[in-house]
Amino acid sequence: MPNSTVEYDLVIRGGRVVDGTRMPAFNGDVAVKDGRIAEIGTVRGKGRQEIDARGLVVAPGFIDVHTHYDAQLNWDPYASQSCWHGITSIVVSACGFGFAPCRPEDRERAMRRMTRVEAIPYASMKEGMRWDWVSQRDYLASLERAGIGVNVATYIPQSPIRAWVLGEDDSRREKITLDELEQMKELVREGYRAGALGLSTDFNLIDRDYDGSLLPSLIANIEETEALIGVAREFNVGSIEVTPQSLHLGPEEATMLERWAELSGRPVYYNAILQVHHLPGQWKEALGRLEDMNTRHRIFALGNAHQIESLFNLVEYNLFDDMPQWNKALACPMEERLANLRNAEVRARLQHDLDHYKNRLWAGNWERMKVFDSEQAKFKGRYVGEIARAIGIPPLDAFCEIALGEELRTLFLIEDLNNSEDAAVGEIMSHPFVIPGLSDGGAHTQFLCLGKYPTVMLTKWVRDEGVLTLEEAHWRLSYMSAAAIGLDGIGTLQVGMPADIVVYDLEKLEVTPKEPVYEDIIAGGKRLIQKAKGYRAIIVNGVPTFEYDQCTGKLPGRVLRTAAYEP
Repeated sequence: MPNSTVEYDLVIRGGRVVDGTRMPAFNGDVAVKDGRIAEIGTVRGKGRQEIDARGLVVAPGFIDVHTHYDAQLNWDPYASQSCWHGITSIVVSACGFGFAPCRPEDRERAMRRMTRVEAIPYASMKEGMRWDWVSQRDYLASLERAGIGVNVATYIPQSPIRAWVLGEDDSRREKITLDELEQMKELVREGYRAGALGLSTDFNLIDRDYDGSLLPSLIANIEETEALIGVAREFNVGSIEVTPQSLHLGPEEATMLERWAELSGRPVYYNAILQVHHLPGQWKEALGRLEDMNTRHRIFALGNAHQIESLFNLVEYNLFDDMPQWNKALACPMEERLANLRNAEVRARLQHDLDHYKNRLWAGNWERMKVFDSEQAKFKGRYVGEIARAIGIPPLDAFCEIALGEELRTLFLIEDLNNSEDAAVGEIMSHPFVIPGLSDGGAHTQFLCLGKYPTVMLTKWVRDEGVLTLEEAHWRLSYMSAAAIGLDGIGTLQVGMPADIVVYDLEKLEVTPKEPVYEDIIAGGKRLIQKAKGYRAIIVNGVPTFEYDQCTGKLPGRVLRTAAYEP
C-alpha cells in the first residue's frame, strides 16, 4: 500500500503500461515528479494527484511530425485537433513555409501566401496572430511567453528565408548572388542556433503562392537549396524535410533524397506515401525504393492511417493546383475564374489535364465526387457522374455548371482523394521506414480533417484489424516518429524522460463524430473537426491537459530544441 507521504506530483496506478520501446506491455504504475517520469513499476509513494488506470492503457504521448499550426498556436495553444487525439508534441514549419523570419512590412504577404497554400482562413490569421516576433528565435520565444498546451519543435522553412534575403517581390527571381546565398545560409545557421531541426522545403506543384504562382522554394534552383541543406553538416542534429514535386516517389525523387542525405549527413523524410487510384501499384514501388535507399542512407516517408476525403468549393481551394491548366483557370480573381469555367476552350484544357497529367493528387473519378451542400436542392447529395448522365453532358461540364450555378460556393466532397484501399494502407503503415502522421494540422481547415490518425491507428489497425500490435503502434506513434526526424529525448516511458503520457480505454476508444463536422473559429472562420472518446487523460510534461476528453486549461507545453541550441 502507498504510504501517506506525498512524494510525487502524479501517480498513474494499475494501468497496462506500453513504454514505447516495443518491449512487451506490463501492468504497473507510473510516477511523475517535476515534469519527468520518476518511477515505473510498483510505486509505493503517494501522488498529489492520482489516476486509477486499471483496465486502461498507459503509453507515451504521440508525436505529430508534420503540421502547420504556426498561425493557429497564436489563438489555440493546444493545437487542436491534434491534442484531442493524444498528441503531446508537434512539429511546425513543414514544407518550407511558416511565419519566421518575417519583417513587419511583409506580414500581410505571408498571411496571403498561407491562405492559398494551406487554406488557413485569412481573417482568422489577421485577427488572431500576435506578430510579436521577427526572427525564428523570436517566434519560439513568443510561444513560450504566451504559453502552449503541447510541446513544439520547428523546422527552418526555406520560402521565408528566400523572401527575407531577396524581398517578397524579388523572391521570384531564380538567380542570386554569392552574397545573397551566404545571407540565406546564415539564416539557416540562426535557425539551428535557435534549436530548430533543419531545413524544410517544398517542390510540390500543388502548393502555390497567394496568386497561384510558384513558391519561392520552387523558384530557387537546386544548387541554392542544396547549399542550404549542406549547412546541416556544421551542426549534425535534426533532419531535412521535403515535399517533392511528385508525391509518388519516382526515380528522380529517390535520387534527390539520397543526395540530400549525403549532403546533410542527417535523416531525410518526405511527404508522403499514399495509395492513389490513377497510379495503381505506385505505393508498392515507392516502398521498394524506400527500402533500397535505406541500405545506404536514413530516409523516411510520411504515411496516413486512413482514407483521405476532401470537401471543397472553388472559391478557395488549392488541391487542383498540381494540374497546370486547372491552376491557370482557378488561381485568379473571381470574375476571371467565373469566365474561365464558362469557356468551352478552357474546359477542354481542364479535361486534357485529367486525361494526360498523371503527376497529380486527385484521381479524376467523378463517380466519387458528391455535391455535399448546395443552394441547388436538386443536386444536393448526388454524385457528379450520375448528374452528368441524367442531364446528358460530360461530367466536367456538369461540375462546372453546378459550381457556376451559385458563383462557385457549391461544396463538393471527394470521397476517395487517397488511401481508399485498406490492404494498401495497412501495408504502408506497417512498413519499417514509414512514419505515421500527415495530420497537416492547422492547414486546409475547411476541406480536410486528418488529425485523427493516432486514434485510427489504435482502433482500426490494432484493435479491429490486428495489423499492428499495441507495442508496435505505440513505438511508431511516439519514439520512432521522433527518432526518425532527429528529435531526441522524447517518446518513451522511461525514468528521467519527459512525462508526456496518454491514458485511454482501448475498447471504448473512437473517433467522434464518424464524419467531420464544421465548427466556427476565430474571426468567423470555419474548420472541419473530429474529436475522440476514450482518452482518460492526456498529460504534457506531467500536467493533464485533457481529462475525460475535456480541456483542463493548463499550459505545460515547452519548445523542443536540439543540441545545437545556443541560448
